[in-house]
Amino acid sequence: MARNSEFYKGRRRRRNYAVVPLIILFALLAVGAVLFGTIQKYAVITKNGVNVELPLLKDDSHVITDSQGHVVHDFEPVEVEITLDEPDYSIVKQQVNGRMDGVRAIFVSSEELNRDRITTYAGRLNTGNALVLEMKPRSGYLMWNSSARIAKAYGCYLYSPANEELPSLIAELKQSDVYLVAQISCLIDGLLPYRSNELALRNEFGGAYFDDAGVWLDPYSTEIREYITTLVGELFDMGFDEVVLADVMHPNIAGTETKIIYTAEMTSEPGAVNGVCGFAMHVANAYTGRDKLLSIYVNSAASLVRADTATGQNAPLFFKLYDRVYYNTDRYTYSFNLEDVSRSVTVGKDTNRFVPVVLNYLPDRPSEVSWVLIDTETVDE
Repeated sequence: MARNSEFYKGRRRRRNYAVVPLIILFALLAVGAVLFGTIQKYAVITKNGVNVELPLLKDDSHVITDSQGHVVHDFEPVEVEITLDEPDYSIVKQQVNGRMDGVRAIFVSSEELNRDRITTYAGRLNTGNALVLEMKPRSGYLMWNSSARIAKAYGCYLYSPANEELPSLIAELKQSDVYLVAQISCLIDGLLPYRSNELALRNEFGGAYFDDAGVWLDPYSTEIREYITTLVGELFDMGFDEVVLADVMHPNIAGTETKIIYTAEMTSEPGAVNGVCGFAMHVANAYTGRDKLLSIYVNSAASLVRADTATGQNAPLFFKLYDRVYYNTDRYTYSFNLEDVSRSVTVGKDTNRFVPVVLNYLPDRPSEVSWVLIDTETVDE
């Protein structure tokens, strides 16, 4: 027979022991935060890592008191080495679509920019369809009244009645369906380096660097990059269908003891390729998605196939950034030049995008390829 309890035993209250670990965890975190804020001032960074030296436990062997009673910590010297990687231009993405016709043009120098000469050249466009007007020669003077800050500050506009008439003449040529290209010299400039030493590429004595080609501007200068970018926009607004940048290059000092001083501060190793390619990328990126064409010259055979460490130019890169690449050559060498660049032309036709600039004689099949003709007088002996 079961035993009956005389008293009712009350129900015991269950304790939630799961809260205890959480309380301990929060307590440890709070202590850790206090310790971190307190002892971080005792952290000592060395080349071997980070140590904490508490006042009661620290080693005073590296503490020195100078003659004035100041405490000086004499730590072991730390060897620091900074490695700067060269830019990898092969990863630059294609920025042009290649959908363009060929340009077949006659070159008009800055000295010939008047109504009579331009009209005469336009009348000779039998197999051609365009004129290339030299709007900024190596002298540095502009053939139009620019509003660019540098142009106004340093008096870069070359006033003449013919130059004042150019905007209206350009409008007339456009009505006659003449394709117009403006050519500007970018880094060879006989004006600005002497009017502002801050814009010049300098020699080892601090003066403006010059050679047989002319006086040079610093390709790293942010002001020069913005100046050229502004000029391109003004020429587009003036009615030009295309702007071609000439003299985007570095003076060739390879194999010499010539020293070059750059005016801008850089985080990478300065040099011809970095300076020129960086300049070219800056201007091209300012007109990404443009509806008019932006082109560029190269000046060495080596630059047609790779980055030229002498001039700094790089046609494989330029074909990604610019609609056309111009190159001074002759009718006989042109076919070999075209073979060199064809592997770099991944969009569009290579015969439209590579433009030989030739003297007096056109390439074969002149109606099927691009070209710029420069007329020169020949002297019979």
